[in-house]
Amino acid sequence: MPGVSARRLSHEERRQLAVNLTRVVKLYRSILDAYIIEFFTDNLWGTLPCSWQEALDGLNPPQLATLLLGMPREGEVARYRSVWPLTLLALKSTAYALAFTRTPGFQTPSEFLENPSQSSRLTAPFRKHVRPKKQHEIRRLGELVKKLSDLTGCTQVVDVGSGQGHLSRFMSLGLGLMVKSIEGDQRLVERAQRLDQELLQTLEKEEKRNPKICAAGATAGGAGPPPATECGCPSSSPGPGEPCGGLLQPGPAAGPTGGDADSTGPAALPSGAGLPR
Repeated sequence: MPGVSARRLSHEERRQLAVNLTRVVKLYRSILDAYIIEFFTDNLWGTLPCSWQEALDGLNPPQLATLLLGMPREGEVARYRSVWPLTLLALKSTAYALAFTRTPGFQTPSEFLENPSQSSRLTAPFRKHVRPKKQHEIRRLGELVKKLSDLTGCTQVVDVGSGQGHLSRFMSLGLGLMVKSIEGDQRLVERAQRLDQELLQTLEKEEKRNPKICAAGATAGGAGPPPATECGCPSSSPGPGEPCGGLLQPGPAAGPTGGDADSTGPAALPSGAGLPR
């Protein structure tokens, strides 16, 4: 399936692409924002236009892929059993025209050259339980937020829909930002708190193994602001015997990639709520 490659677009073409994507997302937000399970739990199928339901009802997944995505299997021809409504055809054509290419036409990010499953720009505690794609995302986004915070004088960051807290932990512990994490799914909150606790235990072990290195890292970074906790519990900077963050700073850049300046800064405690010390 062909698609758009932003690398080949001019600044004005990228701006127009962003405008078009925003329009489509706004028009079909009720569908795009939904999880698959919500089509069953919230009866989202019933919210589709009747003409769409008539066209799509009874199609199995391979047929849907063939007709909606334009991906017939080898030797197969896409055949419509009925005339589809123009609105559904318009959505299909628009999605096809605005989709980003999935054909590998780019180089592997330098941080994954040594090991395709582990980013060399993230230390081990930040990579644990995180898939490679997510590792890349939290590093790039976290460093962008850090740069914007430095430029604007912003002192607090709110991570809305923080999930398991991977990005929040990196911004707080790795980049020294004061982070407030907000998540509506209690299961994800509990998972994030368990990961916070696991990271604290890792820090304590590292401090016992390398107290001098840990102290040197904390001194070099300075005293960073403590992150806000999810339930409003007070938190403070690490004291004697508590884990410090000098060991968790991202490593140096592995190659010249745009916007990948090294991130340095004091570490702070994770953003989970009510963590025991």
